[in-house]
Amino acid sequence: MPQRLPAIGLTIVLVSGWWLSPGSPSAGAADISALLTRAGTAEKGGDHAASIEALEQALEKVRVEAPLTVKPFLLVTQPAKFYGDYTPRANAIFQGGEPQQFYMEPKNLVYPRTATGTYEPTFDVDLQVLTAGGQVVVNQEKFGSFRLPTKSPVQDIYLNLKVTLSGAPPGEYRVRFIVRDANSKKTATVTQPITLK
Repeated sequence: MPQRLPAIGLTIVLVSGWWLSPGSPSAGAADISALLTRAGTAEKGGDHAASIEALEQALEKVRVEAPLTVKPFLLVTQPAKFYGDYTPRANAIFQGGEPQQFYMEPKNLVYPRTATGTYEPTFDVDLQVLTAGGQVVVNQEKFGSFRLPTKSPVQDIYLNLKVTLSGAPPGEYRVRFIVRDANSKKTATVTQPITLK
């Protein structure tokens, strides 16, 4: 029978930045050769805006096919105020009841365009806490669920996640987050070992 921790405090904050790109993702394998040719031709002709537009469209097509990743994912000293604003924590050793602050950037989410013209990246984050031996002591599905209707595709998404294992006995643990893209079958799992003193 799974051991239960006496209490767990969870805080999740989502803040997103914006990455602008025309067009919508297409199904099937990403064939970007025509877009790369168009970008090269535009650049040679001095049309930087058209070159950037073609490259952004190519990048968008590749992201649809690419696996979901969470990078970087790390323990940090404080919550980020904006995308990329993180300071890695020197160690993963915590006193009992001390919160663990995480930073992560999910990448390659799929966001279909709706009939109204908006994009809707949607994803869930599950949490698991395991002992060093692999026993699950906390398993919380969909403790964070996010839907971000936007006029332009969003790429620069980051999460501040805070987990507090209140009353947990001292020892080695693994904190695991599973990110699930609701618009595709993509998932990504990241794990951070921690020590409670």
